[in-house]
Amino acid sequence: MKRTSVVQLFHEETLLLSSVLQIGDSQKITPRSRVLAVQRQYELFFGNEGEISFPIFTKPIPKIQSDRRNISLQTLHQSPVISVRSVRILAVSTAGVVHIGSTSTVDAEARIKHIRQLAPNSSAPSMGNTQTTPPMVKDEK
Repeated sequence: MKRTSVVQLFHEETLLLSSVLQIGDSQKITPRSRVLAVQRQYELFFGNEGEISFPIFTKPIPKIQSDRRNISLQTLHQSPVISVRSVRILAVSTAGVVHIGSTSTVDAEARIKHIRQLAPNSSAPSMGNTQTTPPMVKDEK
């Protein structure tokens, strides 16, 4: 059953990185986002950055297997209208979905590789001086 979505007040500060804001019905929502972020304590750049393939971006994501034969679903739509008085959202990011309405399928994916490169000790130079040994790499998944 299709319904009409009515929103009196909607306020959102930020919507980024493959996120979706949907007011009303939809058949399928498929936001995707792949992010490679490198954070450094001080400036040091290599020529081949970002060219390495990280397994996090290529491994298949396991799908939830459900036995739909054992699911019993009953719905009662007393009104043909989805009515929302007020929505306030600070931020939606990285394949997030804000949806007021009906949908058949939501298939979201966000893969993030965040690398922080920190100096080996507290006596490391300031961020402006790059004439030192390369930083140690702390890999976070």
